[in-house]
Amino acid sequence: MKPVLSYLLLILSVFTLKHFLDSGTVFSISAALMLLIPFLVNTEYNYFNFNSPGFFKGVLLSLGVLAVYLLVLVSYGLISGKHPGIREAGYSFFLIQLVLVAIPEEVFFRGYLQKELGNDYRAVIAVSFLFAIAHLVIVCATTGGLGVCIKNGLTFFPSLVMGYLYLKTKTLWSSIFFHFSANILHILIKFS
Repeated sequence: MKPVLSYLLLILSVFTLKHFLDSGTVFSISAALMLLIPFLVNTEYNYFNFNSPGFFKGVLLSLGVLAVYLLVLVSYGLISGKHPGIREAGYSFFLIQLVLVAIPEEVFFRGYLQKELGNDYRAVIAVSFLFAIAHLVIVCATTGGLGVCIKNGLTFFPSLVMGYLYLKTKTLWSSIFFHFSANILHILIKFS
């Protein structure tokens, strides 16, 4: 019951804060909450345990999935007559994606929720639904737009990969690596 209440508290807090504070502040607060809640609720678990074999296995699996993702994107570009390119990004973009997105979301959703729900295939699917719903509620309900909502609902699928990586490798660092890399690819690839 604690994981579900923690999840609901997080979503409600971020949703409410979006109506009173600027998006950058809410973004930072939500990252802090995702890191803080698991440590407050489950102080015995080491979320940042590094498992070398698991991490390297996760990196290899991640690179395979990301290669397929790139192939699909390039194929889409060729079929639609658009040319893929890469947006420019500074160091701060990469740091934000790692420190304020990938690490906090993986600690909360995989390290805390998935672990508390049993860290099995059922938990991977349940947490992926919660991950997608969180993105839908936080983004769609406050910014709107069908395209934005569909894009955020599709976070269910990479979440399955992140959950599987955590399940199989027993280290958050493999799912953090995938999360970070997938976000970078998704955001920086453009079509013209």
